[in-house]
Amino acid sequence: MEAYLRRKGALEVLIEIGLGSATFQNVDEAVLVSSSTVSNRLQEGVENELIEVTHRPIDHGTQKRYTLTTVGTRVVNRVREIDLDKTVQKLQRLHRERETELERLIGRLNRDKLIIGYEHEQNPPSIPEDNIPPDDAIGGLEPPSESDQKAAHRKRLEDDLVGLDEETDDGSDDQM
Repeated sequence: MEAYLRRKGALEVLIEIGLGSATFQNVDEAVLVSSSTVSNRLQEGVENELIEVTHRPIDHGTQKRYTLTTVGTRVVNRVREIDLDKTVQKLQRLHRERETELERLIGRLNRDKLIIGYEHEQNPPSIPEDNIPPDDAIGGLEPPSESDQKAAHRKRLEDDLVGLDEETDDGSDDQM
């Protein structure tokens, strides 16, 4: 039973069935896990003898309903004694509020994206022809000329040599 109660959605399923009975649809709509998880938890609840399945006649056949066994009822009563059911319901409410706010945010972002796209189509940014950098330019800058590149390379080599001269002047590397 402990392993079952620790599974995602198990406690919520038991709380939703409560002291009455519920259909799969009732439980599925109330519990914030996938339909397949609800189905698995109901089946596992039956296997753990916490839930039993009953069938009621309806206009078009029979309806499968889930009720708690004596042990399942005892578990739910203990859950209610420590107000865990209220905590679970609060978490479900907060989860639904989060989902609602997330959908609102996504709606606003999509609207903003459409507005920006529409404005961009109506007023595309213009780049003057004389400001277009050459194809091999990096970051909008033109590459240095070949003679400038050679001069920069020579300067780096000279700077490296100056560093070597300083080391030999202090006497630390005289034996090279």
